[in-house]
Amino acid sequence: MDVLAGSPRVLRTLNEKAVLERLLSAGPLTRTELEAFTGLSKPAMFEMLRRLEAAGLIYRDGEKAGTSGPKAGLWSIEPTSSYVVGIDVTRHGIDAALADLTGKTIATAYRACEPDERYDARDRLFKVVEELTEQASVQPGAVDQFVVGLPGIVDIEHGNLRKGQQLQNWEGFHIADAISEWIGHGHVLIENDVNLAALEEMSSGVARGIQSFILFWMGDGVGAGVVIDGKLLRGTTGAAGELGGIVVARSQPDRGGVAPLENLLSQSAIEALATEYGLSGTDCVDAIRRAAKANEQSGFFSELAQRVTAGLAGAIGILDPQMVVLGGVMGRAAGAPLVEHVIENLRPLIVSLPVIVPSAVKESGARDGAVALALRHARERLFAGGSAARGQP
Repeated sequence: MDVLAGSPRVLRTLNEKAVLERLLSAGPLTRTELEAFTGLSKPAMFEMLRRLEAAGLIYRDGEKAGTSGPKAGLWSIEPTSSYVVGIDVTRHGIDAALADLTGKTIATAYRACEPDERYDARDRLFKVVEELTEQASVQPGAVDQFVVGLPGIVDIEHGNLRKGQQLQNWEGFHIADAISEWIGHGHVLIENDVNLAALEEMSSGVARGIQSFILFWMGDGVGAGVVIDGKLLRGTTGAAGELGGIVVARSQPDRGGVAPLENLLSQSAIEALATEYGLSGTDCVDAIRRAAKANEQSGFFSELAQRVTAGLAGAIGILDPQMVVLGGVMGRAAGAPLVEHVIENLRPLIVSLPVIVPSAVKESGARDGAVALALRHARERLFAGGSAARGQP
């Protein structure tokens, strides 16, 4: 077997990868700064920058200010060297964003729908992507990575929704195959939406720097995104985190002994509870947010916390996470009062109580997580290929 460690081409590619990653994280930088970072000689760095510029991966980004004598030229990653698209599909519509290699959002598109509306998923998806790419003046085939998030159990291997009561229009639709055939390459990933929101929480939310946490999701459905040792836990079939189906005791026995967690913490169930306690607002989410901000309606938050505790206690005992994040539209709205009641309920039940906090990501968290995952894959391919993959000798 050939030993590749000493291959000039391999070493060149590895050095290019290091420079590209450095420019992405710390750029713009001068040639001298890059020489100090890599340990390469001035001629070697000069030649590398020439190749990377010719390949369209970097560009000259002005001059460094504040120095005497000749100004040192600055180099930056070329943002247009790669584009990605992240898409979040819900009962209420399709939310999509297109970003360049640096992560800057270039275009967004949203196509609303009624929860029970019947439509052609393929046609709706392609129209949203076409709207995105037209805004960005980019051909669909120029997008290097697509990530599509959906609620329910996702068949990651085959790229479709195996089971998703919220999205009947999408069940059996082979999304990855359809997009790949349309754009001419297979860089398409399908992922559970709560998993994507967990990635966004880990990237820009309260779970930054946390290696093991549970994102407990309360929205149209109930679920969890689980991160262990910095990696998503998907399980054997991709169904890890589907907490909605677990059977728990009701908080008030006179309402029946047990029920699926989905029945107690779905959006409609929480809306019914809010109505029972007389919460008022423009809608249920607004009413819960108002009550949380005013620190009112302790009875409502106490009962909601009992339901959350019933779903969380077992998961915490098994997984022993550093943190639990209460997310989804209802988790965000309930905020600190819900957290306080959940902690109070869990303290006598759990040997080692994790940090429990409300989510800090935006409502577009699943879409933004899809963009972040798409960027990770696109950058890995681009940086690993370097200038040679762009035809430079």
